[in-house]
Amino acid sequence: MENIMDKISRTAVDTYHSAVKATGKLAREIRLKTQMSENKRKIQEIYEDIGKTIYEKYLLKEEINPEADLLNPCSRIDTLADEIDAFRMELLKLKDLKQCPECHYEIYYDFHYCPNCGYIQEQLKEAKQNDGPATIVTTDEEDQILKQPHSKTFHQEQKIDNIEILDENNILDEEDDDE
Repeated sequence: MENIMDKISRTAVDTYHSAVKATGKLAREIRLKTQMSENKRKIQEIYEDIGKTIYEKYLLKEEINPEADLLNPCSRIDTLADEIDAFRMELLKLKDLKQCPECHYEIYYDFHYCPNCGYIQEQLKEAKQNDGPATIVTTDEEDQILKQPHSKTFHQEQKIDNIEILDENNILDEEDDDE
């Protein structure tokens, strides 16, 4: 009876921990989305301020100096946009996703290729760069067999190569010759 109660207790504790983890993840996701929305609202306000400034100068027949009039608001927009991008990347990470550097499609971390554009993802590129040439570990006896040009394996490979070539051209000719 105690064994069953222990299992029930462990299951309840595991369920509780899973719920806490999921709730924390959900709360973080909501916070990130809220921060993104806030930054987008601020950017919209800056756009409106820029438009208002330009229009007022137009009405007053003042010279519009893009560097003086727009440098500060545009740099604020850049900062907010960078924050939005960082929030978005963190949000993707929470969902075990990443963004393809080529087409910006959202994909799972373990994907080696982007399903949208076929771009090879970074972890695969790094593995290819770090790997040397492929090697086969064999025994001395196997080495001797493989080095013999007239071994059974060699002839079987040659036969397969011939069939593959004939498949591309016309396999029926090969079958007629064999019969």
